[in-house]
Amino acid sequence: MKRVRRALGVAFGYFSILPVQREALLPAPDAAALAALPLVGASIGALSGLSAWIVSLIVPRPFVIATAFGAPIVLSGAIHLDGFLDCSDAVFATASVERRLEIMKDPRHGTYAVAAAMLASAFSLAALATCRPSKLPAILAFSGALARLAAVANALRFPYGRAGVASRAFESKPPLTALILEAGALIVLANSIGPGVWALIPASLVASSIVARRAASRLGAGLTGDVYGFLVFALEPAIIAFAAGMARKPRT
Repeated sequence: MKRVRRALGVAFGYFSILPVQREALLPAPDAAALAALPLVGASIGALSGLSAWIVSLIVPRPFVIATAFGAPIVLSGAIHLDGFLDCSDAVFATASVERRLEIMKDPRHGTYAVAAAMLASAFSLAALATCRPSKLPAILAFSGALARLAAVANALRFPYGRAGVASRAFESKPPLTALILEAGALIVLANSIGPGVWALIPASLVASSIVARRAASRLGAGLTGDVYGFLVFALEPAIIAFAAGMARKPRT
């Protein structure tokens, strides 16, 4: 139990700004903390969706969508958005592997990052516009957890693509048992949203694996933390859009 609390403390401390009981923060999370990342995503999503639903009772719908879009970024400390921007600049650049890894370290963001962020934001806002406010807590909890589970699952296959203290998170693989249990919990949550939503779990795992393989080929066969951030930020709007559509289907 102590190891579980420690993993949760590190995961919430590193990947969110939520005021939970934190362990002493490490330079980077370890494999157990990575396995807890879907729980962080579920918490951020549920709180964001609840906030958006409350807003829907007070002000017009555009503000509901803005809340549902902005709250996860704020509550995550924008860590996945930052990874998305850095990865976009590096992976899409026409450059050597070494140069791409250098670009990822550059705190400045270039044209690829700006263009990718605009496209991702547009799709995110469109996906959120299809959600009924009452469904937002469940859908955002589901998308937040599933996007992170699908991203973290790649750590079972790909090595870390950069030397340094951050590589400690990938010295051992995330516990497979924990990932399976989280997938089982997601099936239960999916069934509460709508018929067939559970199918997004294997679909997201496959999509994440395909994108990760492509990114690894561009970065010298390994993945970096920025790639994991890219996967999370890019997967969430797709999951939201499909889950919202399936939630509107009548149950048989």
